[in-house]
Amino acid sequence: MTQRIRMIGVALAGVMSMPLAMTSAVAAPQATTPQATGEMMGNTCAGCHGTHGRLKGEAFMPLAGMQESTFIKAMQDFRSGARPATLMGHVARGYNDEQIKAMAEFFAKVKP
Repeated sequence: MTQRIRMIGVALAGVMSMPLAMTSAVAAPQATTPQATGEMMGNTCAGCHGTHGRLKGEAFMPLAGMQESTFIKAMQDFRSGARPATLMGHVARGYNDEQIKAMAEFFAKVKP
């Protein structure tokens, strides 16, 4: 047990002595492409908008094939409150402009 604690202490001392930039790079997850990120974030929309935004009903707007500019404008309007909504305002506030653009690119490429 004491040897294990010493090993952990040595490992932590090594990390603590690294420059801050290096520790950030070590701890940060691998970056993904905007398209992959857009798809991953877009998957959170499936509960209401269908898998990959391919809704087969009339309760919610389908997102598959939506023009990027239309998606971006809608999300920005939801986020700012310019477009009233019960849920989408909260959802849209959870994404920054870069993330919204990545989702817009993803949904624009999905065949309806």
